[in-house]
Parts: sequence; C-alpha cells; structure tokens
Amino acid sequence: MQPYTLLIASADKTHRTYTAGQLDADGHTVHEADSPASTIAKLSTHAVDVALLGDLHRPADSPALLRAIRADQHTRIHPAQPVITLGADDELSTLRAYEAGSDHHLTTSTGYVLLRAVLASVARRALQDLSSRHLQVGALRIDTAAKAVRVNGTPLRLSRREFEVLVTMASDPAKVFSREELSRTVWGASHRALNGRTVESHVCRLRHRLTDAGAPELIANSWGRGWALLDPMRGSQQD
Repeated sequence: MQPYTLLIASADKTHRTYTAGQLDADGHTVHEADSPASTIAKLSTHAVDVALLGDLHRPADSPALLRAIRADQHTRIHPAQPVITLGADDELSTLRAYEAGSDHHLTTSTGYVLLRAVLASVARRALQDLSSRHLQVGALRIDTAAKAVRVNGTPLRLSRREFEVLVTMASDPAKVFSREELSRTVWGASHRALNGRTVESHVCRLRHRLTDAGAPELIANSWGRGWALLDPMRGSQQD
C-alpha cells in the first residue's frame, strides 16, 4: 500500500497510540488528535488523505463534528474530506455514523489488518475523485469541488457567477460558447430575465482578472458566436 498522510482522532489514548504506531510502521505519516478542537486544528493545517475519527469524549462529539465538516462549516476543511469512523459495535452507532457522512464505519475492536484494507480502499477512491474534480487549461487550474482557482499556482478570487462561467468554459476547452448557452448553463431558469449584456460583462471581468493574474490569452472571442477558453500554447482566436 502506498504511503498516505493520515489523522487519527480519538479520546482513547491507548487505541490511538497503538493504531498510530502500526500506521507509522507501514510508512504512513500520522497526526493525532484527542478532541473536536484538536481534530479541527489538525485537519485545517495538514493535507490529510484520510481521517480516522473515533470517539471524542462525549458520544455525540464525533457525529456532530463530521456533520459540521460535511456542511462546510469549517472553511479550512474540505467538506469532502475522506473520513473512516470508528465506534461501537451496534447498528444504531453505525447508522448514525453513515448519516453524519462517514465514508466507511468500523467498530473500535476491528483488527489492524482489516483497518488497513479499508484505509487503502477509501484512500484510492478519494484520489480518483480528486483527479476527476480538477480542470486544467494552460496555467489555469480549477478545483471544482473546493471552488478554488489558481493561475500559475497563485489563488485567483472570483465571484460565484464568474467561477461558474469559467468552469463551464473549462469543461470543454476550445469549444465556442454562445451568450445563450452560457446564460442558460450558469443562470439556469432565470436566464431569460437577464439584461442583454450580463453575460458579456461577466466574461469581460473574468478576462481582466485572468489577465491581471498572468494569463491574458486564455479567453478568446469568436466574433458573432461567443467565447472559448484556449490554451495559449496551442493557439487562440483573438478579438
């Protein structure tokens, strides 16, 4: 199994230390936490491939923390953070874990061999999901799940509509998107009530932001047809 960066969060120091030691022996980087606050702090400051979330003092602590993560209440923790929960050996605990957003639930008494197999499966799926949620065109890289945009590695701040226009165009680079197609895709059912220049103004602002970020040739204008997002290294259509 390839090495991962992991967090094991549990108030049970004996179980936490044992599991962390086994994971470390298998070549993984392991962080530990023993409370909701320390779990949030570790997930906020470390790029964790998978979190192992056990009991944290009160029975309700772990499900509440997981629900908060899934609801995107902790801005520095991605809501799709892969989490394996560890809890009591009963159906109700298992149900509550999955309802809170667990990717896989195991009992605290589960042996390390099975835990390692589940960890490999969850991590593999997470990495596949990670690769599928990224769009890249030239110097532009978009994380569609995190709603994050970078140009040459530098974060680019966009409004919600600007981001949606950019993702729409990046989903099919070199395709010319008409005003009608962008308005229908981005604004949905309300697109018919848009001002005639709403789409143009969003594309214009987006082009200026990309230019300021060092990617001046990404958006190409096709006169009378619309706009395309092109990799400058492969050529572009100019205004």
